[in-house]
Amino acid sequence: MAMKTKIMTAILAGCLLSGSAFAGEYATALGKCLYDNTNATDKTTLTQWAFVSLGKTSAAKSVVTIPAAKTNAVDQQAQKLVTRLVTTSCRKEAAQVALHESTSGLQDAVVALSSRMIADQIKSQTKNTFSNSLLSAEQSEQLKEAGKVLQNLFQK
Repeated sequence: MAMKTKIMTAILAGCLLSGSAFAGEYATALGKCLYDNTNATDKTTLTQWAFVSLGKTSAAKSVVTIPAAKTNAVDQQAQKLVTRLVTTSCRKEAAQVALHESTSGLQDAVVALSSRMIADQIKSQTKNTFSNSLLSAEQSEQLKEAGKVLQNLFQK
């Protein structure tokens, strides 16, 4: 089951990270404000929401099934949380989204928020699975030396 969760998280991260590039200026600012004003409990709620949202897709359903009751409960918690943040801590940014990016601004802001959260989670979860460097210290040093040789060659 842990492997299925890791796979779902990786899929979610890819989807969210690719989607955040399409957010407008105001939605991006709102997403940053939302992120900056969430505590650990809020981030858990939003991570769960992102997970169950992706869990609704056919690709995700082939890996794991999330009960509808759990999905509805998580959706409601996330809606309450985002509403609270948008009407308190991030009301100025939300007003700008409403004025300038009303069509999909809130959705884009939540995607931007989710992207940062999921990136944090992936980084945290993979630190023991993947090393910080793909190269050993010796290989890294050899690569640097080769780079210097090439640089000197092109400067001549």
